[in-house]
Amino acid sequence: MKVATSDPSDFRPGLSVRASRNDRDLIIAAIRPHKERLLVLFEGVDDVTAAETLYGSELSARICDLPELPPNTYRDEDLIGMRVTDARLGDLGQVNAIAHYPHADMLVVGERSLLVPMLAAYGVAVDAASGAISTSLPLGFEDL
Repeated sequence: MKVATSDPSDFRPGLSVRASRNDRDLIIAAIRPHKERLLVLFEGVDDVTAAETLYGSELSARICDLPELPPNTYRDEDLIGMRVTDARLGDLGQVNAIAHYPHADMLVVGERSLLVPMLAAYGVAVDAASGAISTSLPLGFEDL
């Protein structure tokens, strides 16, 4: 089964995941990279018919089953809901989603869905304890 993920390092043999389409628990048996995705073999999903029942599913795992992240690294779920404040512009709103692009991950923020780059060059600092993200965006950013 082909799987798209923002963090392939989360996937490993033995990890238990839940498929959203049919609320089925699955155990990853094997993984290998394939182009921009992963090819994942699940225990008990041995033919095309069984794999088709999972098509379109979102896979989720319990956070406690995932590897610990290095310092200053966050999962999408860690950031969603945090408030973003810019040094010049003030409150930009809350993080609604994360968009993953080749050169930078972007916070999708507020009602206008502003794309805020997760880059040190923009002064992005995450305070997980208070649920806040601060930035120092360049002049003109608000006009984009």
